[in-house]
Amino acid sequence: MNRLILGISWMSCTLGLASAGWAHTVQRSGDVAALWHVEPNHHPRAGQPTQVWVALTRRGGNPIFNREVACKLEIRQEPQGNLLLATRLQGINVERYRDTPAAQVTFPQPGRYQLHLACAPKTGDLKPFRFTYGITVGR
Repeated sequence: MNRLILGISWMSCTLGLASAGWAHTVQRSGDVAALWHVEPNHHPRAGQPTQVWVALTRRGGNPIFNREVACKLEIRQEPQGNLLLATRLQGINVERYRDTPAAQVTFPQPGRYQLHLACAPKTGDLKPFRFTYGITVGR
């Protein structure tokens, strides 16, 4: 089932069907697709711990587990681009996903932020990849 859902997401992204109106944002970098999740419900609040996790898949929908990659998350505040946090991601089990790259973060104040994910593979079947995701943090 996971392969079907992420395969459809991959196809939607590849065909340009993903839109800002969807609850989740799918991005593609080479042979890797990323499905971003920011709790709660993509509406984080300033000063409260927030779980950020990214479901990663290979072309065809096979998952990329945290143990297969070394990922770093940077968070920058817009518009200045000041670096607020740089952290390694840890594997978590969430919803139907297992060993998914994730980080617990706290946004200091309301506003717009950019999340930068950079991953290096631990195995030879992937190339390094990067993703950027914009998020608005409320009060």
